[in-house]
Amino acid sequence: MELNLNSIAFWSFSSLAVLSALGAIFFRNLVYTVLSLISVLIMISGLFFTLGAELVGALQLLIYAVAIVVFYVLVISTVPQFKGKAIDPKYMLLSIPIGFLIFLELAYVSVYGAWKSNTGIFSPEIVEKIGNAKAVSTMLFTKYLFPFEVASLILLVAMIGAIVIGKKQEQED
Repeated sequence: MELNLNSIAFWSFSSLAVLSALGAIFFRNLVYTVLSLISVLIMISGLFFTLGAELVGALQLLIYAVAIVVFYVLVISTVPQFKGKAIDPKYMLLSIPIGFLIFLELAYVSVYGAWKSNTGIFSPEIVEKIGNAKAVSTMLFTKYLFPFEVASLILLVAMIGAIVIGKKQEQED
């Protein structure tokens, strides 16, 4: 197997993403956990860039590594029960079998090639003809428009709920 710069970058990003994910699971301090999460999201973005999905990599950086992490920091800083407390070890132990099941699912999909479908808008011929950005935007604003809007509404409600809970706790103290 010949190692080129792209495969070295891929394996570097993959290894760092796994190490950062382990840090996000096992760190007891919430600040370190969020920093590990940021690292995981940046490494996944790097993986997308090495695989030629520049739009998805850029969206990963903009949406997850910036917006969602800012949301997590907002929740941690506004809800008093999270300030300076470590995560309960029983929740960390619960995350291990769940993470293993997700790993098995991804391994199954990778080994049996469920992602290598050559049909639909993401077939290699169509993506090469119309471009990566247009293919993703076509799917996002046609087939996946409703789930996309529901996800944004859920995030908005969660953010408002965290602020209300934080304000209520502040007034009681």
